[in-house]
Amino acid sequence: MAQTLLPDSYSKSTALLDTLFAVPGNFGIIRRALCIGGEDAVLYFSEGLSDTAVTERVLAFCMEFCPDAMPDTAEEFCARNISFAETEISDNPSVLHAGVVTGCLLLLHSAYPTKAILIKSRNIPSRSPQEPEHDKVLRGAHIGFVELLQRNCAMLRRQLPTPSLMMKQFAIGTASRTNVVMCYLRGRADTSYLAYLEERLSALHTDNLCMGTQSLAECLVHTRVWNPFPRFRYTERPDAAAASLCEGSIVLLVDGAPQAMILPVSVFSFLQEANDFCLAPFTATYLRIVRLISYLLSLYLTPIWFAAVHTGTALPGWLSILSQTEPSRVPILAQLLLIEAAIDILKLASINTPNALSGSLSVIGGLILGDFAITVGWFMPETVLYMALVSITHFTQHNYELGYAFKYVRIAMLLLVAAAGWWGILLGTVLLLLLLCTTPVCEDKRRYFYPLIPFNGSALASLFVRRRKEMP
Repeated sequence: MAQTLLPDSYSKSTALLDTLFAVPGNFGIIRRALCIGGEDAVLYFSEGLSDTAVTERVLAFCMEFCPDAMPDTAEEFCARNISFAETEISDNPSVLHAGVVTGCLLLLHSAYPTKAILIKSRNIPSRSPQEPEHDKVLRGAHIGFVELLQRNCAMLRRQLPTPSLMMKQFAIGTASRTNVVMCYLRGRADTSYLAYLEERLSALHTDNLCMGTQSLAECLVHTRVWNPFPRFRYTERPDAAAASLCEGSIVLLVDGAPQAMILPVSVFSFLQEANDFCLAPFTATYLRIVRLISYLLSLYLTPIWFAAVHTGTALPGWLSILSQTEPSRVPILAQLLLIEAAIDILKLASINTPNALSGSLSVIGGLILGDFAITVGWFMPETVLYMALVSITHFTQHNYELGYAFKYVRIAMLLLVAAAGWWGILLGTVLLLLLLCTTPVCEDKRRYFYPLIPFNGSALASLFVRRRKEMP
């Protein structure tokens, strides 16, 4: 904006604010002319974002205010007469505009034309905290983050009522001015990593963060388009975010997003889930091992079966189930790729189907269409069976992006097997390891393959074995 400070005249200041808020004529921005202590004043606020009760209290105060003498400064006026807890005095039109459009009341008095008072009476509409749909636990708190940043910060402070919990706010986006809060525990988080992340957040120049955490993730880590592995962990649970803070991680909260971003992250971090810490250590360790096996099945089940059938390898008796039972009209590679696409089509259809019909759609797509495809000879029974098993393993993966990363790697292995037989699986594994080792994260010192590279045996063991909580 060309004007950086309010003018020294009340008429010029009100004219500047009227132009800034485009009133009258800007729907939702209310301008109310007032008389306070026998002198002119004006009140600006955003309808629907300001607390109605606070607004009525301010208006009632303005009508009843009859001082013997007006205070000399806006600071003195605010200290004596404004009873609301959070206030701010500013002469910067940009700050005043940002305050009004986020729910504050702006009061400008003719006795102080160069200073305006912001009364922070925000009442932003939001839903009540509920258990996340895709982050449920068997035991534990049934509460999740919401779209309101202040409430998310309050839930974190409720989990960690310690003076070590620090929260730093950043406003990112020239158009959206989205508030981002960096949370960490002082003394536990890596200080060099904190400084690096704070510098990155302060230096971000983008138009908006309207898509929340995804927009912020793309701004923080500039990566190759063809690398699908996730660089951040997400959680919708305040207790899970608090536990990560206690482990020395950093949590980013974005206004309007009901998730917390946890960093730094490695590919092994996705072996853990919130349910692991709600169960006994032995059971949690068993589930982690089962989860790891499901990851390996998701990657290697169909490529190994396709390699056995494609190369005509003589299999031992205990693996005879992998042999092709009958010839097929459609090439096996085409069958596998078609079913991969069909599964995604069913997922998209289920997302856009009303809840009352989504279950029926799954049954029709999974049973009736699959049986019909086998009957007419499009697909072999083995192809449908193994792809069904792979689909089940996909749902054991808590992170949506990681599931699709495994899917792309699996498809690449199928293509390599078609070109090079069993060597294709070995080549695909080598390429996968190279991809994981070179995947960038939100700092040059960090490695996506940690704790293997650099090696940390204790940290690696803790990812696979759920340790009991020890007394200090």
